[in-house]
Amino acid sequence: MTMNSTPGQSQGRSQWRRWIIPLGGGMLAGVLAAVGTPHVAWYLRAALAVIAFMVVAGLSASYLWSSDADQG
Repeated sequence: MTMNSTPGQSQGRSQWRRWIIPLGGGMLAGVLAAVGTPHVAWYLRAALAVIAFMVVAGLSASYLWSSDADQG
């Protein structure tokens, strides 16, 4: 019985893919924070977007970091 990929390759690929959701969620939160506040000055909107990105991506990433790698 032959296998196309080794366990190390598939594990590395799944490790990388599991970080897409925190980054995507952080980007979405930042964009929504910037778009949802059109009446605020651009530099405050940029700061708010960065803070929203850091909070959402950081919380999601910390949850993934603390979970077992074989669970997700």
